[in-house]
Amino acid sequence: MNAGARPPFERIALLLQGGGALGSYQAGVYQALAEAGLHPDWVAGISIGAINSALIMGNAPEQRVEKLRAFWETVTKPPMGVPYFKDIDLHSDLQHQLINQWRSFGTMMFGAPEFFQPRFPPPIFTPAGNPGNLAYYDISPLRSLLERLVDFDRINAKRERFSVGAVNVKTGNFVYFDNTTHKIGPQHVMASGALPP
Repeated sequence: MNAGARPPFERIALLLQGGGALGSYQAGVYQALAEAGLHPDWVAGISIGAINSALIMGNAPEQRVEKLRAFWETVTKPPMGVPYFKDIDLHSDLQHQLINQWRSFGTMMFGAPEFFQPRFPPPIFTPAGNPGNLAYYDISPLRSLLERLVDFDRINAKRERFSVGAVNVKTGNFVYFDNTTHKIGPQHVMASGALPP
């Protein structure tokens, strides 16, 4: 298909699922779609897919790939104090396994830059009754990153449709936030994502 040739469909929709590791893959898929001149009219997502959806729909088409890349380069930097081992020449599966375990341990202990950080003190040592302290990780850094990379006014201008799904923690029921019925903000995108407690 030639770049810029739109298929003869009434609408092009892109649905991005959850599963943290799939997020960078989704960014690459969107880049390929953009390079082919396919720009969706409706993007919907859940969890990491909701974040990517906001990055896509909260930017002009010519800026979307750049903003996706900026997000993924930011959140995949090793946390402070954890060496990246980028220039090490690994020769065996065991070396790869050890480096991957080291990186996982570093992320678990220190979080991911501008995405989440461990909550101190951990929930086990905080008084009961504050639902905000139930998780082991604090995702408030994500709000600043979303506010920097996503134009929520653009999403709310309803040029294209934007939807994210979340679970109502009080009822356990699924909830949709859509820019045709809600004024979308970072809190809607963050509500869709979840980190293990």
